[in-house]
Amino acid sequence: MYKSIIALLLLYSGNTYAENYSFSHYQIVKSPINNTAPQMFLFNSKGELMHYSDKYLPNILSIFKNKQIHPDSDLLKSNLEQLLITLPDFTQQKYTLIYTSIDEDVGPCPPCRQQEKTIGILKNKFSDKQLKVHSISINASDDGV
Repeated sequence: MYKSIIALLLLYSGNTYAENYSFSHYQIVKSPINNTAPQMFLFNSKGELMHYSDKYLPNILSIFKNKQIHPDSDLLKSNLEQLLITLPDFTQQKYTLIYTSIDEDVGPCPPCRQQEKTIGILKNKFSDKQLKVHSISINASDDGV
């Protein structure tokens, strides 16, 4: 029993950095980020934006080859911070990926579902120390966060 509890604590502690956020469509429209999905923001361990896209990206592994900072890094990071209030701690892993998708209760979004599948492949390929994935789900609710 004791070993099981320790194993669960270790498993949970390895995944404590990932967040799943949920916002209504109205909140996203009011926010400074684009009103599109899927979107992807890839940050390095310094919190610098290495990649931004606002459409489905089938060759997602290619974005990890980019070593240059995105030209709008500070602006896009600030826009995310206005929506999320607090950005994740980028220093805990090599890369942090934040992506937006439309919740299935809003309606079908084939590009969102495709992007989620490719992100699932990334999660299996990278360890928690290499990559942490945070999701922003756009839901049908008009309630606050």
